[in-house]
Amino acid sequence: MTDVRRRTPAVSRHDLMTPLHQIIGYGELLAEDAAGAGQASLLADLARITEAARQAREMVEVLFDGGGDAGAELARTPVPSAEPTATPGWPPRHSRPLPPLAPGERADPADRPSGRVLVVDDSEENRQMLCRRLERQGHRAEAAASGAECLDRLRGGAFDLVLLDVMMPELDGYAVLGEIKADPRLRPIPVVMISAQSDLDGVVRCIELGAEDYLPKPFNPTLLKARVNASLEKHRLREQEQAHREQTLRAEATLERHRSLAQMVAGVAHEINTPLGIASTAQSIIEQRLSSPEVRSLFGGNPQLAATFEDVLEAVTLLKGNVLRAHRLVETFKKISVSQITENQEVVSLPALVGDCVDLFRITARQAGLAVLVDASGLRGDPLWQGYPGCFTQVLMNLLQNIERYAYPGGAGGPVEILIADQEAEGGGEFRVAVRDHGAGIAPGDLAHVFEPFFTTGRSIGGTGLGLAIVSNIVTSMLKGRITVRSEPGKGADFTLSFPKRSAD
Repeated sequence: MTDVRRRTPAVSRHDLMTPLHQIIGYGELLAEDAAGAGQASLLADLARITEAARQAREMVEVLFDGGGDAGAELARTPVPSAEPTATPGWPPRHSRPLPPLAPGERADPADRPSGRVLVVDDSEENRQMLCRRLERQGHRAEAAASGAECLDRLRGGAFDLVLLDVMMPELDGYAVLGEIKADPRLRPIPVVMISAQSDLDGVVRCIELGAEDYLPKPFNPTLLKARVNASLEKHRLREQEQAHREQTLRAEATLERHRSLAQMVAGVAHEINTPLGIASTAQSIIEQRLSSPEVRSLFGGNPQLAATFEDVLEAVTLLKGNVLRAHRLVETFKKISVSQITENQEVVSLPALVGDCVDLFRITARQAGLAVLVDASGLRGDPLWQGYPGCFTQVLMNLLQNIERYAYPGGAGGPVEILIADQEAEGGGEFRVAVRDHGAGIAPGDLAHVFEPFFTTGRSIGGTGLGLAIVSNIVTSMLKGRITVRSEPGKGADFTLSFPKRSAD
């Protein structure tokens, strides 16, 4: 027998084992169908057929390998009772119809992950059997008959998992796996290798090439289900982690752009203050000179000159008021910008901080037809807040800009209310700031998603879906508070911030 094993190539073992595995697999499927249909009289005969195929397989293993292997041990596992099943879209590509499913069978994939799985095997019977198994477990199964077709299918569609046979003509499983892992677009797709060969070197080679897992033939239903579901779940977790990483990077980039813009505004405000100071000094000198009795007496004798003198005095007064107003606006820009690029806590009057934000927003509000009202009558205690003014300013400005963009479509404009209140409690109490409009409102189906990164209903008008996500992040991380939203379509939206009066360091 040893001489026979030495003279017989490995592929002959594969050729003999393949039909035996198919007999075992189909026997198990038919047994499940019979059990589901209540045809218990067929189970004994099907069990005899399956057992005979197993004995023949073990004889082949003894002939070629000198005795059992991992695949034989797995095959001796008792077949579980028939699983619920369904076959939408059956048969898959490159397959002939199998016997119909039992009448009582139905899919119930709610408690397990489902995915689109590509089955790659040069044997049509193997493809049929494995696709049928996967469909019973709640997955969408498609088939490819060769390695070249597998690569074409993967490059032309989105698959969650590949079950790839090792032994195939022309392009074998090792070569296909290498191609998949060499392509950056295909590399993330998990690949589970399947083979009737059970040598350890082959398993190690598959793992080294990047395979997610390895399945021996014949397929034990419980093991197939466990490994397919585990691979799909790991794939989903990796995709979620990658998406979260990208969202974090984009949010950080947006915050950095805000910080850079705030730094530039602070620098420009500082430069504008210098000519404004000179203009203010010149105005004061002119006003002082014109107010002297000597200069007034020069124009007193001529009514026309006296009227001109009064016009000049009025112009000086107008100049004085507007220079002071411009100076206050620049100082507000500078204060808010500096607070946004520094992360030091300060003690500020919350109503005054809100007022500064509204002043900053006033030009935009006027253009959009928004009437912004600040109501601090709900304050009962100390209005001083210890926290990060720059962070609060960014939150409030984002909420106001959101109203300007979405609340009143078509530039109709309308009222905006900012209500400030507080609640004393042990530990210092908390402030509540509500930003309320009476515009279009938010659809009920969107309310649960408004704070999710990249969720927006305004993509067509330039919305990125980051504004409210950044607001939520700042409120929870920097202000140590929370934000809620209430809305009804056609009745506006109400965003309410609640945060401690004394932020912890």
